[in-house]
Amino acid sequence: MKEVLTGERPYPMSLPLTPGTSAIGRVTTVGPDATTLRPGALVLCDIFVAARDDPSSQFLMGLHSGAPNTKPLMDGEWRNSTWAEYAKFPLENLYPLNEDLLLKKQGYTIRDLCTLPTALVPFGGLDEIGLKPGETIVIAPATGTFGGTAVSVALAMGASVIALGRNKDTLARLTSTFAHTNRLTTVPLTSTLETDTAALRHAASLTTPITAYLDLSPPSIPKNTYFPTILALLAPGARIALMGGMAGRLEVAMEMVVHRQL
Repeated sequence: MKEVLTGERPYPMSLPLTPGTSAIGRVTTVGPDATTLRPGALVLCDIFVAARDDPSSQFLMGLHSGAPNTKPLMDGEWRNSTWAEYAKFPLENLYPLNEDLLLKKQGYTIRDLCTLPTALVPFGGLDEIGLKPGETIVIAPATGTFGGTAVSVALAMGASVIALGRNKDTLARLTSTFAHTNRLTTVPLTSTLETDTAALRHAASLTTPITAYLDLSPPSIPKNTYFPTILALLAPGARIALMGGMAGRLEVAMEMVVHRQL
């Protein structure tokens, strides 16, 4: 988010605006089209908005105006987002949470629930490729906000994880945090193809066949030395979720993709 606000990552948006991200909130007022949502309800507020008359037209409230045809939505009704005391949302972007179950019975706090919006991003990719308990998945890179969260989500789903990243301190924290699972292997990346390939092959030899891969490569990544190697290590029929925003192009050995049924 810092790169967006400073202009380092030049997202298109309508200025001035109140920025924000998906959040946990309480309903204060509902519109005339609400039938079950009531003031006081605890809700997850999703900033991913789709036009009602064209679901393929999408944007992020207070963050990214999306395609040119969605800019009028950010210019007008849905310009401002959650970094304020009050925010206005489309009704379909509010998801009621069972407060009695989550807070009273299961003991979560509101602060705990604030991790949901971040966790739901990688969960979308993991769910899309049908990650199952007992499988092994590679997550790369795994040291950013979404990558690190993806590791915790995949472990919670019962999978074993090979986590790649350049930040050795973050990898060490992941190892310490999830040591009790005995299902996490970390691999430091060096941007040197030969070194990274050897480290990946060694990690793959320590676990069950790799049947899934979640890629979260950011635009700032200097050079992707791991993508071709990971593809070569995947088991036949493995599933891949590409959720990163890396710029440029990737070369893929089409013969390998076809023969491995990726």
